[in-house]
Amino acid sequence: MNFLERFNCQVMGNKLWLARQRKIRINGFIIDASQMTLANWIFQHYPETATNVKLQNHELRTTYMHLLFGIIETLYHTPLRTLSEDELSKATKDVADLTQAGFKLEWLESKLAKISLEKKTSEDRVVELKEEVKKLVQTVSDLNRERKKEKAKLKKKPCWIEIKLKD
Repeated sequence: MNFLERFNCQVMGNKLWLARQRKIRINGFIIDASQMTLANWIFQHYPETATNVKLQNHELRTTYMHLLFGIIETLYHTPLRTLSEDELSKATKDVADLTQAGFKLEWLESKLAKISLEKKTSEDRVVELKEEVKKLVQTVSDLNRERKKEKAKLKKKPCWIEIKLKD
């Protein structure tokens, strides 16, 4: 009985399917089968991502890959309004850790910078708009007060000046 039969595995392209554990090996990383689509996307769009990763420990390699998946999930699938500064800071730190481990993540650093800037710009714009709304509300209030004064003038009885004609 060979290795593949003993562990119920299949080789499909560059992927080793480990059927019992529902794990696959892709580009030297063992990941959950459910994450294969994301891993394929990474390696198709950014093939240089893991070329410099020299980690030999498969558990550590898997942990780093899961960290990468988590960052991508956060940046690509979390609505900007719900993304906190803490999440962005953690993503920045995690990208730095992955880069130190040998991952080439310029593409992800760029996305992170873009999202951080967009969030900051949007938050600043929201503050500006709130100030504008306050000013407009005050203007509306002033105009309503002025309208009421003018309406009150219309309700007053007219004052007629009597003019006497000289004979």
